[in-house]
Amino acid sequence: MKKIEIENNKIRDVFVLIPLFNEAPVLKGVITELLNYFENIIVVNDASTDDSSDILRSLDVILLEHSLNLGQGAAIRTGFRYIRKFTDAQAVITFDADGQHSAKDAVKFAHGILTGNDMVIFGSRFLGSAIGVSVYKKALLKLATLVTSILTNLALTDTHNGLKAFKRSALQYFIFEIDGYGFESELIRKVRKYNLSFSEMPTRVEYTKYSKTKGQKLSNAFIIIENIIKTWRQ
Repeated sequence: MKKIEIENNKIRDVFVLIPLFNEAPVLKGVITELLNYFENIIVVNDASTDDSSDILRSLDVILLEHSLNLGQGAAIRTGFRYIRKFTDAQAVITFDADGQHSAKDAVKFAHGILTGNDMVIFGSRFLGSAIGVSVYKKALLKLATLVTSILTNLALTDTHNGLKAFKRSALQYFIFEIDGYGFESELIRKVRKYNLSFSEMPTRVEYTKYSKTKGQKLSNAFIIIENIIKTWRQ
């Protein structure tokens, strides 16, 4: 098994990839916490209209920027392409910018993906804990998980959790066609299609006052389901 590489008491060969759109109020805190553990953080700014870009330029991160807002799937696609072409990363962890994820969980995922045999590790708040989640939000997540599991024939407990880990060799399979939230289901379909080994790890997700004010529109759930069906038909 490969040993994880540490430099300056930080993980060096597992990169953290953060898709970003308008998270200025919490962004510095999220990045600062991750920098305690990780040497390399890539942020894809998906044409934020707040102060996110200025904040990022003051931090020790690799900043990639979209001139137009394309969606989370497009941001992940940009990050994966950059990692494959321009870095020596052995693995990558995707991490949301809104402050809901735990940096300590990311460290666990880094060790798991680099020292284990799985190509992909999915985070699951339903195997771990979801603090402050509303009944409404939980229902949307469960619905998306159920539809995705049925259409992809891949049993997962949480299909729209932003915390995931990928071996470098797996990135070639994930060139997403769906730019928005539905890319999560496209990702799962590709895991199934290419028979990639995977596992789930419990995560701690905390729905803060800040994240709750952003909300989750019902229309987003229908967009996700529509994209799931489109992906399944491909």
